[in-house]
Amino acid sequence: MRRPGLAILSVLPLGLLAACANMPMDVASAPPPMPAPVPAPPSPPQSDNARAQFIADQRAEARRLEPTGALLVARQHWRYVLALVPDDAEARQQIARLDGVIRTKRDAALAQGEAAMMRNQIAAAQTAFLRVLALDGDNEQARRRLLELETRAAFQRQDRKDARMRAARAAGTTLPETE
Repeated sequence: MRRPGLAILSVLPLGLLAACANMPMDVASAPPPMPAPVPAPPSPPQSDNARAQFIADQRAEARRLEPTGALLVARQHWRYVLALVPDDAEARQQIARLDGVIRTKRDAALAQGEAAMMRNQIAAAQTAFLRVLALDGDNEQARRRLLELETRAAFQRQDRKDARMRAARAAGTTLPETE
């Protein structure tokens, strides 16, 4: 049972679409395109003042941060200055000096961690190696040592658990397995 009205209704949208395609566009009634807004260039004195102020702020922040121990952040502020003023001798000198201080602190923390590992002081070694990574996030030796310490700690935990289980069996009691 087909309905003739449905066939006409399904063809109607196609006919309307074809009629619209043949209809001429009235170009005169379309609004003229808006020109793209052009931002006004900043006036040179203001941008120079803002740049000089930014550089002065970066220098001040670097000087303020260094005594607090935030050496990496202080070095980054000096790098901002050097990026904006490539021939800034003070920035170059400060970056080189901070690189040396950071390297010295990193090497000292690495040595402390190694010594603590030799004495089997796991917590002290972990702290020292984490300090190394705080100063040099790419230090593979500190990463390997931390992984080794975590493995040692896991074995020590398992050894303690096994010893408790042996003692409990010897005493004739049982301990829950979820310790």
